[in-house]
Amino acid sequence: MISKSLTYDKFRFGQVIDDDVLKDTFRMRYEVYVEEFGFEDRADHPGGLETDEYEKESIHFACLNETDSVVGTIRLVRHSDKGFPIEHATTLSLPGKKPEPDKIGEISRLTVTKDLRRRKEDGMYGVESYLKKKEGGILPDDGTIPKEMAGRTNPIIVLGLYQVMLHESLRQGLTHWYMITEKKLFYALKKYGFLFHQIGEPVQYHGERVPYFADIHELLVNLKHTDAGMYDLMLTGLEEEYRPDI
Repeated sequence: MISKSLTYDKFRFGQVIDDDVLKDTFRMRYEVYVEEFGFEDRADHPGGLETDEYEKESIHFACLNETDSVVGTIRLVRHSDKGFPIEHATTLSLPGKKPEPDKIGEISRLTVTKDLRRRKEDGMYGVESYLKKKEGGILPDDGTIPKEMAGRTNPIIVLGLYQVMLHESLRQGLTHWYMITEKKLFYALKKYGFLFHQIGEPVQYHGERVPYFADIHELLVNLKHTDAGMYDLMLTGLEEEYRPDI
């Protein structure tokens, strides 16, 4: 089961609140991180589940298809005495004063099932084909984008996962996000108005990864000014009491 779910066509997005669904997210992560890309050692993940020491400190989100199978995952790591994963991966240089740790969440373990990536050249996030140019614009969509996003060419699973994660971040009173990822995901998010700032040098961490930081309020202000339609869509379904005053 997932809570406070949002539905786009055949996909449902929400926070994972069921042990069976949580195991399915770990299973899908295993298929991507271990079997497909080889980022993790098979021997470290017995039982075909990809997990680490931060699972209990994390809020997990999933995208389910029409048969309730997990086809996309993301998690938000909360602060604990373990610190954040990004802090153990590289040296960070934050702009301005660092927020209180309990106001930060680290975005990680974004995965999209291989079957739903748009083209064979898409990597684990399925965003490569959305960044390619053709006759002055990005490649046309293949018809799978739901009517709620008609006229757009969006990586629906990635954006749906970010939407429910944004909602829960606002409910939890978080003000900032950490993220360490490939540049192509950063550029894809930037394309859709999600403003992140680089806060360190690239490191080898599941391939070359770059550390980023986002002020959630600044991100939403930028999103509203650059794409009001996307801003409204990202806040659709969020309770009025948690909607930002922008």
